[in-house]
Amino acid sequence: MRRAIIAIVCAGVMLYGTACSKKANEAVTVSIQSAVGDVKIVSEKGDRAAKTGEAVAQGDTIKTGVESLVDLTYGVSGVIRINESSLVKLATLFGGAGGDSRIEISEGRMFVTVSKLQKGDKFEVASPTTIAAVRGTSFKVTADSETSRIDVISGTIKVNPVQDGKVIAEIESVVEVNKTVTVEKKDIKKMVEEKKTIEVKALKVEEVRKIREEVKDIKPAERLNESVRKEFQEVVIAPRDDKDKEADKKKEEERRKKEEERRLKDEADLRARGMAERAAADRLASEKAEREKAERDAAEAARLEKERIEKQQQETKEKRVKNIPTL
Repeated sequence: MRRAIIAIVCAGVMLYGTACSKKANEAVTVSIQSAVGDVKIVSEKGDRAAKTGEAVAQGDTIKTGVESLVDLTYGVSGVIRINESSLVKLATLFGGAGGDSRIEISEGRMFVTVSKLQKGDKFEVASPTTIAAVRGTSFKVTADSETSRIDVISGTIKVNPVQDGKVIAEIESVVEVNKTVTVEKKDIKKMVEEKKTIEVKALKVEEVRKIREEVKDIKPAERLNESVRKEFQEVVIAPRDDKDKEADKKKEEERRKKEEERRLKDEADLRARGMAERAAADRLASEKAEREKAERDAAEAARLEKERIEKQQQETKEKRVKNIPTL
């Protein structure tokens, strides 16, 4: 009986572990949000025209023609635009704990915005000469068989060169916001021999503006998480540049100045009202004192007049008494 219970428990643990492993490696759903022009999905079953709303499977390649483009949603955590004359393969699409996703661009241009990944997750974009590891950022990749360029609009990316399909792990550069790297196939051998890092340069203002102009019409799907949609709107589409910040600063200074002027005016008005109220009170007190004094003076005068009259009457009476003849 004890052996049977142990066997059941072990079987349950194995099934749970298998289920967890399967959940950790569930494929991320990549779907077509919109497609313009000649956009094809190339798979083992052949080529087909891309249709809005359909899923793109792991291993499929997306091919865009001239004056064509396609926007993809990466699960609920990313948006990808593949521009014209591009060839992009969804090599691996695994999410969850320890999940790896890898997109390979052999030629053309693509723009990616991905939210911050969970611990253990990996999102990589590979080209013939570079591989970029992403943690949560917005960036553009331009590639062909000889050259790759990566422009970072927000966040950071770790970039390694690739030589003959092999990642050169010992050479690594971190590309931060508004920075760019370019790796040419002809330079990689020398880079490896001399153990040089990939040179990171600053993006010019007009380059950043051009990238944002290229993607401003992307409309992130409602099902994407809030952080992706917020990043895309605030960082990629409508960032606050130095002029905007300076204007905001001046506006804030003007607001504070007006508030201070209003505060000083209110204080002055309050003091004036206080002084006016005190003056009115003093005037009333003075008038009351004068009135009371006048009343006291009048009362005193009336008293004195009464006393005078009474005294006069008394004296007149006494005189009459004296003038009466005695019998």
